[in-house]
Amino acid sequence: MTLSDLIVDYLEQFGVEYVFGVPGSPLGPLFDALARSERRGGPRAILTRHESGAAFIADGYARTSGRIGVCCSTTGPGATNLITGVCSAYAEQTPMLVITSQTRVADFSRGCFQDSTRDGVDIMGMFDHCTRFNSMVTHPGQLERKLVAALTFALGSPGGPAHLSIPADIFAAEAASPASYPGLRALLGPHGEMIDLGTLERLWEELKEALHNRKKIVLLLGHNSMGADKEITRFAELTGAAMITTPRGKPVINPYHPLARGVFGCSGHLSARMALEDVGVELILAAGTNLGEWSTSRWDPALMNGKLVHIHEDPACFARSPMARLHMRGNIGAVFSRLNERLEGLQPSQTASKGSDPHSPIQSGYIPANITVLDPACCETSGDGLPMAAPRLFAELIKRLPMESRFFIDNSNSVPWSIHYFFHSRPEAYHLSIEFATMAWAIGAAIGSAFAERGSPAVCITGDGCYLMSGQEITVAMEQKLPVVFVVLNDRAYGLIRHAHRLMGMEGVEFAIPGVDFAMMARAAGAMAHTISEERDLDRIDWQELALHQGPTLLDVTINREKSPPLAMA
Repeated sequence: MTLSDLIVDYLEQFGVEYVFGVPGSPLGPLFDALARSERRGGPRAILTRHESGAAFIADGYARTSGRIGVCCSTTGPGATNLITGVCSAYAEQTPMLVITSQTRVADFSRGCFQDSTRDGVDIMGMFDHCTRFNSMVTHPGQLERKLVAALTFALGSPGGPAHLSIPADIFAAEAASPASYPGLRALLGPHGEMIDLGTLERLWEELKEALHNRKKIVLLLGHNSMGADKEITRFAELTGAAMITTPRGKPVINPYHPLARGVFGCSGHLSARMALEDVGVELILAAGTNLGEWSTSRWDPALMNGKLVHIHEDPACFARSPMARLHMRGNIGAVFSRLNERLEGLQPSQTASKGSDPHSPIQSGYIPANITVLDPACCETSGDGLPMAAPRLFAELIKRLPMESRFFIDNSNSVPWSIHYFFHSRPEAYHLSIEFATMAWAIGAAIGSAFAERGSPAVCITGDGCYLMSGQEITVAMEQKLPVVFVVLNDRAYGLIRHAHRLMGMEGVEFAIPGVDFAMMARAAGAMAHTISEERDLDRIDWQELALHQGPTLLDVTINREKSPPLAMA
């Protein structure tokens, strides 16, 4: 049994099915171990087309499967290619094990080929700033301990990528014994209900006083509130609190709930701002948000004031809210569960304010009744012969694809359009990666999601510029027969940059991209493809066949390049 086999055994313990990467000679022993693992039904290697794609695919796999994502690369340029995807996972707190190879220990400092030690191109130094754990294994006896530490940090709170750099000779070295910690997965399972009970009592007193005085409460929900949606929604129903989200927190709340008011921050909704600025508001409970620029509408005083109660598991986030009335550290779901138990013990007259009935009927239109959008007409039929607006395309995709489809929004025009106009009654279907905002992230992430869940399509909504950066990964989806739908918003430009540049009043730079037939490119890779020049082209597609197809489909959609997305802060 080699140390590579030991690594694979630990991955199997954690339920990992795939290791995504691009091979190289120093990685040979690890790929050999994965080949042996595949024969017995364990984790197997998936060859991606670029190392950044491997990291993005691991990210999407982790998000959908709930398991740790694993990616690997060879030394030197393989590792530097991986870094962008690792940085993205770090910013988004996606749990990931990152394995890079290294030259043989005996060859350190001798100027060997692709030396990535501190004596060559310092890969360790580069990874030090975008990982939760970063270590080089320099002796066979270190590997298991450092692997365990990497898994612990990656799956901790906050989670994120953990990096191990392993020399080629250590990959191939014999393991002294089988895994020493067969119970590690149970130890690193779901985090307990950690709560600061003293602050919980103070928060409860604040809530009781606000409710007694008929004051209003607003919930601002960030990305780290995911998984606590039921407890949060119940709290809102008991108190009549308006629910708004950050852009990344959009998957937490059903936008059609009568207490939902949309997104505050970049590309957000006027209804969310109005909820915050209501003169009757006494408390703003900001849960699971790091209060960054996009989440706070550039640190707007409508949010960042003495009404704020900042609730988060990571106390480091409290450095951004020194003006808050309270800092509440704890598991988001547990905090609201405890508050709900107490609220349910109060008399009905002491809880929800009049007129906040959560069971009021939901309208049948696409735009939620209680959310104000800038231009409702752009969600309506475009008209024959005209290119579609992106919001209309979103509405059609949601209507025509299975309810269980997952949507991954790339860092292009798609982001502001989707923050403002994407509404889904299953909000967890919506995925962004905007903290580091890496172009082409969604291409890999959708593929990773399809590896984790093949029963319904993973949908990548990307731009033509993004697709040209990483579209070759469609061949992975083709090879593995994955149900991925790539939707390319084609405006023949780096559209987001183009529109932002225009708003800033600078020179009239077009940031144009030559016209590309993306449908033809997809067919050349063996995928199904359709060209959508106008809305009625959607009716020519057999959507049932598309949804059931075990393989990739690409939709090359011409969009109105002059229609500016909603870039402003709410």
